[in-house]
Amino acid sequence: MHRCLGIFCFLIVSGLIAGCTAPPQKAASAVAVKGKITLDGQPMAAGEIMFSTPGFPANIMEIKDGTFSGKASVGKNLVEVVRMKEEGFTTTEPKMPIKINTIDDKFNGPKSTLSAEVTKDGKNEFDFQVTSKK
Repeated sequence: MHRCLGIFCFLIVSGLIAGCTAPPQKAASAVAVKGKITLDGQPMAAGEIMFSTPGFPANIMEIKDGTFSGKASVGKNLVEVVRMKEEGFTTTEPKMPIKINTIDDKFNGPKSTLSAEVTKDGKNEFDFQVTSKK
């Protein structure tokens, strides 16, 4: 009797726990995007651009010779631009390079002023002008 009661309680608790888990999140629909990036008025030689929508991982693309291409989620995307530069080395062992972002903070991070409305059937070409940190 106790064994049956224990199994019954286990099944009820298991069912409650299973019912409390979040449903799997539907993957965002991603489409091709491309564009140009100028840094201080010139094509940006190298860096990265990230397109992100809330609740999904960012889509990161390489910037090379002022252009980028890749896939981004459909909808309003926060856009961030990054260009890392080595600025010396750590004082710990082993010595590691210290990298800093040389793009003005208003173009990266959660407070970026850049955005793009990516559409399922649109042209999805975006041009961004960014500046270096002063």
